[in-house]
Amino acid sequence: MADPFKDITLKEFEETTKAIDTRKNIIETNPGDKVRVVRPKTTGASFVETLRSDPKSFGMAFALDYINKERKKRGEDLILDEQLDSDQTTAGREFQAAVLGAGANIGGGLLSLLTIPVDYAANTNFTQQLQKAQTDFVRDHGSPKTLTGDIARIATQYGVPGTATLKLINQIPKLFTIRKKYNALRASLSKIENKFLRRSAKLSTSIARRSGQGGLALGLTDFLVAEPNRPTMFYQPVSEEGKTGRDLAAAKFINKLKFGAEGATFGIGFALAGKALPIGARYGLYKPGAFVLGIGAKVADRTVFRPVSYLGARVPGLRQIPKQTLRGAEFIANLGTKVVLPAFGAPVKSTWKATLPEFSKWRTFSVESAKPIEAALKKFDNKLAYFRSLDQQTGIQYSLNTAARQEIKRAARRTEKLLQSIQKKSYKLAKSFENRYNKGVQNSPASQDYYLDGVLEFLKGQRTLAALPKDLRTTAQALKKDLDQIRKTFGDLLPSGDLKDAVLKNLKGYMRKSFAIFENPGYAVPETSPLFKKAKQFALNLINGKGGAVFRVEAKKVFGGPGVSQGRARELQAEAMVREVLRRGKVDMYDPIQNLNEIGKYLRIKNFIATGEELPTVIKNLLGQQNNLKAQVMTTVSSMVTQSTNKMLFDRLAKELQRAGILFRSEEAAKRAGIVNPTIVSGAKGIGTMKTLLQSQRNPLYGAPDLVEAITSSKGILDGWLQSGIYKNALQLKAGAQYGKTVLSPETQVRNFYSAMMFPLARGVIGGRASGTDAIAMVADDIFNAGKGDAAAELRLLASIDEGIKYGVLDENIVASELQAVLREVRNGKFASVEGLAKFLEKNPFTEKAARLYAGGDNVWKWYTYNWYKSFTKDLFKNDIRNARKWFKEIAGRELLDTTLTGQKVDINEAIRQAAAWYTRNTIPTYSKVPKIIIATRRTPFGNFVAFPAEMTRTTATNLFISMKEASSTNPELRAMGIRGLLGLYTVLGGASMGIKGLYSQFTSLNEEDMEAYRQFFAPPYQRNDNIVALTKADKGKFKAVSLGDFIPQHAVTEPIEAFFAKKREKELVKENLNFGDYANIIFGKGGPVRTFLEPYISQPIGFQPFAEVFSGRKKTGGRIWSESDTDWDKFTKSLKHIGDVIEPGIISTSQKIRDAITKQPSAYGTIKETGDVAIGASTGLKPYNVDILSSLDRVITDYSKIRSEVYTAEKFYTPLDIRARTGQVLVDEFIDVQREAFRLQKEIYEAIQAAKRFDLDDYDIRQKFKERKGISSKVLNSLMNGEFVPVNFSESRFEKKIKKIRDNETQFDYSYNLSDDELYPKYELKDVLSNLKYNSLSEDFYYDRKDLRSEVPIENIEVEQVVEIPQTKIKTPPLPKQPTPVVQTTVNNLVPNTGLTASETALLSPDEQAIRLRQRGIG
Repeated sequence: MADPFKDITLKEFEETTKAIDTRKNIIETNPGDKVRVVRPKTTGASFVETLRSDPKSFGMAFALDYINKERKKRGEDLILDEQLDSDQTTAGREFQAAVLGAGANIGGGLLSLLTIPVDYAANTNFTQQLQKAQTDFVRDHGSPKTLTGDIARIATQYGVPGTATLKLINQIPKLFTIRKKYNALRASLSKIENKFLRRSAKLSTSIARRSGQGGLALGLTDFLVAEPNRPTMFYQPVSEEGKTGRDLAAAKFINKLKFGAEGATFGIGFALAGKALPIGARYGLYKPGAFVLGIGAKVADRTVFRPVSYLGARVPGLRQIPKQTLRGAEFIANLGTKVVLPAFGAPVKSTWKATLPEFSKWRTFSVESAKPIEAALKKFDNKLAYFRSLDQQTGIQYSLNTAARQEIKRAARRTEKLLQSIQKKSYKLAKSFENRYNKGVQNSPASQDYYLDGVLEFLKGQRTLAALPKDLRTTAQALKKDLDQIRKTFGDLLPSGDLKDAVLKNLKGYMRKSFAIFENPGYAVPETSPLFKKAKQFALNLINGKGGAVFRVEAKKVFGGPGVSQGRARELQAEAMVREVLRRGKVDMYDPIQNLNEIGKYLRIKNFIATGEELPTVIKNLLGQQNNLKAQVMTTVSSMVTQSTNKMLFDRLAKELQRAGILFRSEEAAKRAGIVNPTIVSGAKGIGTMKTLLQSQRNPLYGAPDLVEAITSSKGILDGWLQSGIYKNALQLKAGAQYGKTVLSPETQVRNFYSAMMFPLARGVIGGRASGTDAIAMVADDIFNAGKGDAAAELRLLASIDEGIKYGVLDENIVASELQAVLREVRNGKFASVEGLAKFLEKNPFTEKAARLYAGGDNVWKWYTYNWYKSFTKDLFKNDIRNARKWFKEIAGRELLDTTLTGQKVDINEAIRQAAAWYTRNTIPTYSKVPKIIIATRRTPFGNFVAFPAEMTRTTATNLFISMKEASSTNPELRAMGIRGLLGLYTVLGGASMGIKGLYSQFTSLNEEDMEAYRQFFAPPYQRNDNIVALTKADKGKFKAVSLGDFIPQHAVTEPIEAFFAKKREKELVKENLNFGDYANIIFGKGGPVRTFLEPYISQPIGFQPFAEVFSGRKKTGGRIWSESDTDWDKFTKSLKHIGDVIEPGIISTSQKIRDAITKQPSAYGTIKETGDVAIGASTGLKPYNVDILSSLDRVITDYSKIRSEVYTAEKFYTPLDIRARTGQVLVDEFIDVQREAFRLQKEIYEAIQAAKRFDLDDYDIRQKFKERKGISSKVLNSLMNGEFVPVNFSESRFEKKIKKIRDNETQFDYSYNLSDDELYPKYELKDVLSNLKYNSLSEDFYYDRKDLRSEVPIENIEVEQVVEIPQTKIKTPPLPKQPTPVVQTTVNNLVPNTGLTASETALLSPDEQAIRLRQRGIG
């Protein structure tokens, strides 16, 4: 019989699923997500539709359907009805199919209760025939094509009989007088005085009664009407395959009982989840590429998350579990804090007596506090701050700083989008006019710059809106409106002076000039360039002009002298003046306008420089003036918004930090608060010429020095390192290589989008509260549709982007932001000198678009999550700001401020947006929340994408913490959200992969144990901790697989856990009972959880790896780059190629894969990539690959070949090192260690052979593979196949050479080591070891680990010539060969006279081991 699952691929997965479900009567063949519900087009069809919609006329409709079906077979026209396409259906057809399918299953289920006893008694097969007819009928007439139809079928099938059974069950208590007892119990509970306890007790009994009745009703219903062979979640049904008659009847009845047990045990929520499994598979729930997309997410939400969280939130006492867990965690944290506080200077005694303040208060203390415990807590907290998103800030302080940063980012992004739209529309207009000109319609062509200059004039108030082309008016007007508001806010906040007057007098047209010297830190003007020469001529004219007396005096004083003419001195003075202009332009001042005014003063320009336009043209050119629209608008917006926002931030911080007791109005007040040396707040940056309450000269504020520095300082760890050019080049190489492998890789781009779906799922954020489709559309429009389509729609899009960025939920992708931050810092003003690659990647239009696309994958799911939480918090707050304040205090851990940073009142809508943003930013990886230590690591040339695993760790822990807090709330809606979050976390940390692997195992027959064996013995080292799914059945060791590790981002959290168990399994191969040392090695050793966790932070970066590898000629993943026999030139070219292959951008790698797949180009290992696999990788990010167990087994055989040569390496067995200490028993012990290592390696090989048999390989296949390799005898092969240990023999010749060398040395140097040949070469003892180990089973522990001679019995060094005379024994010692002069040692005490052994040896050693010990004493 043909195997239906052989060689199944991902592409064929869905079809196979449908085919199997069809056979099981779960669903029919047409995919529900592609079926459209249409209306009848003809009068006759409408009439038939009416018949289908009324159960009373089902018979007529069914008969007509049957007649039409026969007519269709004969090619005749249908009666009344119309023919639909395969992807179409009607509402009436769906309703009819739902009712018929449910009716058939109900009838079949009830009838089977009659046929099963008959089959059991008469040994007949009526039930089988009944169920076949039932299955055929449902397949042909009772299988809806849509989700709605399937839900209707389930509701009818289980709802109708379920209602009846529930009514029946409600009557049972009356029959047994239980109702009276229940009512009596309720009456007694009413007497409880405490109101809370009374209500809780009554609610508990009510829910218990209802749950019991509901569960029992559903269980009975499941028993009665469950369709044949339906899948179960937790109960394994009895196999019916191959059974007939009485045996089959028994199996069917038992399965009915199991269906009922599942329904009763797990109640409505889980039982309905079981019913939803096939529907979920059909509509996308278990598709790896779209796990939570579309209808699949809705099914999961409606059948699992919503009912389970709803019911769980209403179970009395359940909230006490997370509540007590949080209290326990808090207790442990407090205990740990008290243990470590003395190390930070706290008195031990008072620390253990004290009640520690809340954790959030620690950061408000000072290291200089007069209170020792507070000072110690602050020191401790400063260390924790490196690993915390908030750093040293309070919650309020962090939220205000974040709001300020996001407001600046929002304004810049909005302005950039408007400018981008204007540029695109201008380009289209220019092309249109160019085409008209080429056709002779237009007199002269219009360029893009013409239209952009027109917009710039409009923004400056020099042109009316009507003078602009119609296509540009809406966007230009929106941009001008923004600019006018920004100018007004900026002007109002400025202190009195020239700049304030210049802005307020020209609110409608104030526009700053843009200069490259302020934008590009690497800006320089060579002295040989025309720019410099023209500026020099300008300066020379200034020197020689009327107002140049001061310059002439300076020229004479500085440059004049013997041999220097007046003209030459003035020329040198002019050059110096140009250099000084450039220097003043580069000085870091509060505002570039100040730089320009300093230049103006130096050049004796009397007017105030308000925009830069006032400067002479030659000086503007020298400074790198940029006349384009984008440069001028962005310069104006960025400077004004940044300064205005920072001033508002600092003013607000001054008030809030005083309220929090961190800052004080006087030095005395600060001292009274316990601050020993208060300092005045100063150093606030980014406010230009503005003044702020935070550092007012008239009313200064005071605080602890360390807290003041934390408020105003922005210096980061390793800032100084970035001054080094070599360091920056290394950093640039790292970022460039990583950029190419992620942002410029199509496969990674796609995987980034799909894997980001797991972020909202981790909190159970699925279902209908938000639209994933809308989120995708919004992000796609943002990336691709600027300047296209309707301008009004574009402004609506901008409003969404505005909101997303303002609240910090958009443009926070971890990888893209990390790489862009590194590139920015390489080019940043204080780190400037290297541009090159950094400039190209940051500014190139292609790479810029790629980076935006990469970030878009995140933006989709963050925008979806944000809107989901807006819907949730809107329901939660119930339009009451008091509910919002309670949530902020209980869940967010801070107060809800009365006003926003910009001064607007916080109403309920603003509270909802802030709450939704808090949820999103705290539960999904967000770049701006990366802690200081990770930012510092990012600035090193080590590690790969360090921010991502750090954020995954943070968000996973935060998700758990938030969900636990919610689940312990007194609010049932919040409790439901907490349970939903815990379900989501379970799903992404293992549930999802378990579901996918479980589903595929049904097709492939390769279960988790099989794949665990594959990972342990055959997978490449980098996949040992991966979630690997087999996609096809194994055929002689060959199958297709895929790793879910990259697809499920939470793998970064679970991988260290997987590493622990993988290393534990590896240890247990050779040792069943592990001790403390073994576990320490597992945890901290190579490949263990600690190293696996730290790997991303300390590993060799992608860009450096190939350079390190070419020196050794070996790849990290195995294989050679070049060989020793290669010429130097060959080594060089091969090394160069290897470097290029490793660091090439992903788009090149993907292109090569596609080309190789199409042309069937084999790899270096002879494998050919399949076109389908490459296509799946490029379209989903998942990369299916072919597994060949026999090829992997070849590596295992290689390992065996190395055993005999490598096991002695570590022991230096034959060397004379440490000659006096390494004799006799010590050498025997070393030999045992050699055998132990050989045993471990052979056991691994044996286990690998056994594991290989899991994948359709037999002994013959494996033997043939071994025989292909030379040097392995049939005897050894038989032993390995049978699980028998083959000890590694010792070399007599090498021992003899060792002895000869020692004797030669004694002769040469006339010196005696006083060591016998037996001590140097304990031949017989070594042979005894071999004898003890021969034929040992590899399935058991190593022989000497079962009873270790060295660990259990003390070893004595006995004089060889001294024979211990044992009374009452007749054992004679054989004569010894001639020996060197002996050194007499003390006889062993406590020997038992009859045996020659100690009491311990007699009790603990086996007879063979006792004989060895006697021989060691010379009496064996």
